[in-house]
Amino acid sequence: MSTIKYLILLLALLAATACQPAATNVAPIAPTQDTRAGETVPTSTPIVNAAGTATDTALSNTTPIQIKLTPIIAELDRPGHVFALPDGTAAVIEQIGVIRRLTDGSVWLDMRDLVDADSSERGLFSVALSPFQSELFVSYTRASDRATVVSRMPMIDNKPDITGMSLVIAISQPYANHNGGFIAFGPDQYLYVATGDGGSGNDPQNYGQNTQSLLGKVLRLDVSNGQVPYAIPAGQPVQADWLPEIVAVGLRNPWRFGFMADQSIWIADVGQDKLEELNVVSLADLPTTNFGWRLREGNECRQAGTPDCDNPGLTDPVAVYAHTAGNCSITGGETIPHPRLDGLEAVIYGDFCSGVIWMWDAQSGSQIIAETDLQISSFGRDADGVIYVSDYRKGQVLRLDIE
Repeated sequence: MSTIKYLILLLALLAATACQPAATNVAPIAPTQDTRAGETVPTSTPIVNAAGTATDTALSNTTPIQIKLTPIIAELDRPGHVFALPDGTAAVIEQIGVIRRLTDGSVWLDMRDLVDADSSERGLFSVALSPFQSELFVSYTRASDRATVVSRMPMIDNKPDITGMSLVIAISQPYANHNGGFIAFGPDQYLYVATGDGGSGNDPQNYGQNTQSLLGKVLRLDVSNGQVPYAIPAGQPVQADWLPEIVAVGLRNPWRFGFMADQSIWIADVGQDKLEELNVVSLADLPTTNFGWRLREGNECRQAGTPDCDNPGLTDPVAVYAHTAGNCSITGGETIPHPRLDGLEAVIYGDFCSGVIWMWDAQSGSQIIAETDLQISSFGRDADGVIYVSDYRKGQVLRLDIE
């Protein structure tokens, strides 16, 4: 080989090596396209936090956090949310409309006849066990009309009775994406529902800011009376021109939310083509909160000079990251006891395309804690607090241990 060819090859290898992410105990992977959003992802902006400064990759003055991933179950069809069953073990939702036990893969609930899962963003999304009576609530795409619906069914001997299912709420969907409707009971025992903006790109009908639409919102429903589909919680503070179910507006595609011990809600909201965001708001302040979409993406105005974009009434995210290094779509998440700081809670979340996992806490902000080869579609936990992560690409669920 000539000297010139050797030098060219050496320079190319050095350049490639410089672009690789820092190694952790979990191997990084090449980026893939976001099959959930189906949108082109530019890579031109550095990773930033809500204050606009570079995001650190390790907690200062502490031992670096290590992640251990252990496969638990495989050969699943597009696995998503993991949750605790009444007996304390865990189950995973398959997008096609099936819920399987993690222990042996047996079917706990089969809704395939009722669910439309033909699109990458339609299917069975989420479940929530009632805190006050033996019922299961499910959120899914209804096969008959492709609406996003929340329904309830009684539990008999710790298993759902699908023959007794009844409708809670139905939300029509104009497009095939941003249809997910994650649900969970809050500490106030009300049912919270997070809805996407209806889909397409850039929210063409501006549903996120339309307070007469249930799309792009957080809804809060009182479902304690099984004789009616739902009621508006007593004393729910709502602005005069808002539908009474709505407690927050301005979301694009909230892909999971959860609650913290300090009575806060966190929401992971998928961005358009630049920034992914994590929001944290106290439940007391949630009613009338505007998270900004489509005026803002993350903490930035989408267009300079956009009316109302600089409105101080809009709520900024606590952390954002950019579409660089293969990042494209935020996946929340779980609330965990902070692994290094006693008495503090943290939120872990990941990216669907790059497999990077972050941890956010109110003291340190957002930190990268692992780079994986997973296509992270959801996190979850069992009754003992064990954390799981779903890998959409390989159809598996892994146990996640923080060391």
